[in-house]
Amino acid sequence: MLVFREKVDFKISYPIEALAPKNEVLFFDIETTGFSRDKCFIYLIGCMYYVGDTLMYTQWLAETKNDEANVLMAFHKFMQPFRTIIHFNGNTFDIPFVKTRGEKIRLHFDFTSMNSIDIYKPVSKLKHLFGLDNTRQKSFESLLGIKRKDPFTGGELVEVYFEYLRTKDGKLLLPLLLHNKEDVWNMGKLLSLLSLPDLLAGKFQVEDFSLEHFSKDSTSESELRITLKTVSEIPTKISYQIDGIYLLALQHKVQLNVPVYIGERKYFFEDYKNYYYLPLEDRAIHKSIASFVDSNYRKQATKATCYEKKNSSFLPVWGTTSFSPIFRDNPSDSLGFLECSILSEENISKYVQNIFNHLSVKPKK
Repeated sequence: MLVFREKVDFKISYPIEALAPKNEVLFFDIETTGFSRDKCFIYLIGCMYYVGDTLMYTQWLAETKNDEANVLMAFHKFMQPFRTIIHFNGNTFDIPFVKTRGEKIRLHFDFTSMNSIDIYKPVSKLKHLFGLDNTRQKSFESLLGIKRKDPFTGGELVEVYFEYLRTKDGKLLLPLLLHNKEDVWNMGKLLSLLSLPDLLAGKFQVEDFSLEHFSKDSTSESELRITLKTVSEIPTKISYQIDGIYLLALQHKVQLNVPVYIGERKYFFEDYKNYYYLPLEDRAIHKSIASFVDSNYRKQATKATCYEKKNSSFLPVWGTTSFSPIFRDNPSDSLGFLECSILSEENISKYVQNIFNHLSVKPKK
């Protein structure tokens, strides 16, 4: 087994101590001879970690097919002091692979006792906000302007590794080690992408909000403009628009523009069986007062007719919300509307969170 160790030449910009004490954090990635945990083996493991305030990197490389056991034992011993492990799609591939290969030599890897942070999981769900077509690690790296020296894929390097086993040509070590090194080092840079799921999960401060009126195509329109400050710095420009909502985010600044709908909306009563609908007035009234209305001018209300109407200025809301009352066009619509007058300094953050919950969901094509 060969062991390589060096200092990392960059600093992680994401506030890593928001996740865990940095000296308890371990980044890791594995290289394997294929995808089958039973038939293939691990030939390289790389780790990045802090020693004091210094970022370090260590790799263990199997010099023979039988050397996998030594690599696994070295990694198993090394990971014991760490309490948080960070990876990219490791929940799906790296961790199950390590556990299976460890079991073959009766070595138990207890990842369940560690706080496991998969960068891939939260950022892949937001690929529509990042403007990406796929969720490969290299695509996220390109988004941040990260340029690799390594031109190979993990699959292409399998043959390079077997050639190294046959020839022991030291020149073949460079591409093997470089690929794994850049996978792990770049995780530290990709960690900054967690600032977007942080924002959408509520880690922000509302700096300002106001209703603005403007002219567009010779018509008068209004929108709610909200300015936010993020807790962690967003490393790339996010510009996204859907359903009339516009999100612009970069560094610690976020601008959110929400359309105002002026007109008539309906408030639907839930207990429609206790209401009558008045067709001439196009509204529903409770049975307790319906006795004063001629039976010829009333009929049992249904879900679709059990409402009262209001003309006002409205803002959109989606899904379940604690705001009340919520107006809709139809009782089954997920899109609802609340009156602009309801918003205040006390509940503006709650409204922003409702919008973010909607933006977090990838739109259906």
